[in-house]
Amino acid sequence: MPDRPQDLGFTGGGTRYVSIAASAALSDSTAETILDSVTFAANELKAGDVIEVIAAGIATATTSSDTITGKIKLGATIISAVVGPDGTNGDAWQLHAFITIRTDGASGTLVATSTVVNGAIGTATAKQYILASTAVVTTGTLVLAHTGTWSAASASDSAPGATFIVKIHRPA
Repeated sequence: MPDRPQDLGFTGGGTRYVSIAASAALSDSTAETILDSVTFAANELKAGDVIEVIAAGIATATTSSDTITGKIKLGATIISAVVGPDGTNGDAWQLHAFITIRTDGASGTLVATSTVVNGAIGTATAKQYILASTAVVTTGTLVLAHTGTWSAASASDSAPGATFIVKIHRPA
């Protein structure tokens, strides 16, 4: 995505991370697994920073009624989550979130809004979510992750993360 005019008013605005290949496929496990991630250094995030995240995945192979849950997490905080429909090969999920750091430091806070889409490509359903003010400690490293979790373990289930894009916008 090219820089948009509104990005140009930010210092340090623009792309922070882009996955250039699909992640390893998540298969035969019910453990939440990181599909892709980026780490923010201690004290890197400041009040007013906005983190924009796009994460997506596709169920390339499925069995019966197994579902996969895709999430965006900052540290242990779930920013956005979507449960995919019953297992259908080719179904996908996408999460697009904006995380605003309201206050930084040991007693920091964040808020977030996101749109999630899941289902058959071209006919998927979109929903919006808002995360109210939540504690975040910005004085230590923070991992922003795209995770996946299957509802049942099956060697026949496979779902790689397809996209993980992170932009950070800083006020001028």
